[in-house]
Amino acid sequence: MPAKIAPTRDDIAIALRAAHQSQKETDQPAPVIAAPVRRLEPDELAALMKRAKGLIEMGDFAPARLLLERAADAQEASAALLLAQTYDPAVLGTPDMRSITPDPAMAREWYQKAAMLGSLDAKQRLAQMQN
Repeated sequence: MPAKIAPTRDDIAIALRAAHQSQKETDQPAPVIAAPVRRLEPDELAALMKRAKGLIEMGDFAPARLLLERAADAQEASAALLLAQTYDPAVLGTPDMRSITPDPAMAREWYQKAAMLGSLDAKQRLAQMQN
């Protein structure tokens, strides 16, 4: 039987450095790649907004929010503003039988996006929410 050769101190140090290096490489978060902005044609945007407003008037907030989110993701400030309002307790008022639950954090998030897209109303509402 051949005799086993014990690793040297240098062998252990090299193996340890290699293990740490591979650990550092796997610990790095994956780079975030921004999704390309989807642009909507003006008539498609107008149709989305009209449909969303109609759904909100009927109290059907869930599908309205989906439509508004699609329009907001296409960089439409008015859609982001309206979407924020569907979460804003100050806009929704008192709870009613439809049990639409306000979400101030979501409202703030969408107001911020609308403000970044240029909505002055969103900036004003954000300032009011701070007070």
